[in-house]
Amino acid sequence: MQKLEIINKAMDYKKAIITHLADQKLQFDEGLIPEEVISNKQGRIQILTQTAMIEGEVNFFDGDEEMKTFLEYGLDRFGEELQELSPDMMATNVTGPIHIKNVRFKSISASDSFIEMDEMIVFSDQVVGMAIVK
Repeated sequence: MQKLEIINKAMDYKKAIITHLADQKLQFDEGLIPEEVISNKQGRIQILTQTAMIEGEVNFFDGDEEMKTFLEYGLDRFGEELQELSPDMMATNVTGPIHIKNVRFKSISASDSFIEMDEMIVFSDQVVGMAIVK
């Protein structure tokens, strides 16, 4: 068991690397990273779990939109409520939610079909791997 203040300072490695690479892709798309340093210039993030392949766009929660989706609002409120808890609270299962938009979800067992969703949350402890695909 770990104290909440320690968990708030802890880095979830899987979430950190996924959001970092997605942010680099966004920087490349905006012209902040020179084209000549990257060979795969197109693509969306693809996350592999034990049972599915999930493709979409990682949400960084850096927009100033007044209207948020249900999941965006819920994750924002959850973060605020965590800050209000006593630092003496104990917690386990250090994992982070990865909010993905414009999702294509494909089951590994039924790879000939997929489901499209506006958004979903993938918890980082479920992630086996990731890629940027065309």
